[in-house]
Amino acid sequence: MKNAKSFKTYLLFLLCAFMIIGASVFYFKTSDTKKNTSTIIFSEKTTAPTTQPIKNITDITTSKAIKSTTSARNDKTKITTTAVTEEIYIDINSAGATELTKLKGIGEVLADEIISYRENSGGFRNIEEIMNVNGIGEKIFADIRDHIFVIDPVYDEEVQENENITDTEQMTEYIPTFEELAPIDINTADIDTLTLLPHVDEDIANRIIDFREHTKFQNVYELLLINGLSQNDVGDIVPYVTT
Repeated sequence: MKNAKSFKTYLLFLLCAFMIIGASVFYFKTSDTKKNTSTIIFSEKTTAPTTQPIKNITDITTSKAIKSTTSARNDKTKITTTAVTEEIYIDINSAGATELTKLKGIGEVLADEIISYRENSGGFRNIEEIMNVNGIGEKIFADIRDHIFVIDPVYDEEVQENENITDTEQMTEYIPTFEELAPIDINTADIDTLTLLPHVDEDIANRIIDFREHTKFQNVYELLLINGLSQNDVGDIVPYVTT
């Protein structure tokens, strides 16, 4: 009987021990769950700022897209500008004021002057005639000459021929030959004429002039008195001189 009671006490003790152990295990499991929950919450808080870099990447992508669009617009603008500055070639006998103002240096006033001139003169005969318009000089003409034209231009041939003759005369001044000048008066001839004589250079020509300034040559044989002329030299000169 005593043993049975002891056994019951032992079983009760074991049951209490298991209950205590179970309660302890339950308590620790509950505590670990809370800790894990806190960790998860902390992790969520720390991961929250990671949304900012994503935002920045979006901003960078948007910025690049804006820059690409701006660059494309600039390229279109450049293409448009190139198209506007295309080469122009204008008939000044038929162009209106709007067309004429496309020329460099030609404003509305000069365009009206051009039209007025061609109406009064019957039209431009050549592009150079545009310089007769009041306000258009050589500078403006130089800027526009490659951009204007006249159909079947006409030039004054007589004026051109006279100008060519004058230029030729100036370029080729007539020099008389020695035979045309002979006989040469040794008392009046200048140094250039004297040097045409045989055996006479600039030095001898100056000596002849010095001699006649003191006393005129009485006859051509007095050339023998000039230093540098031999008897044979004077013999060659005499047929072409006089006093």
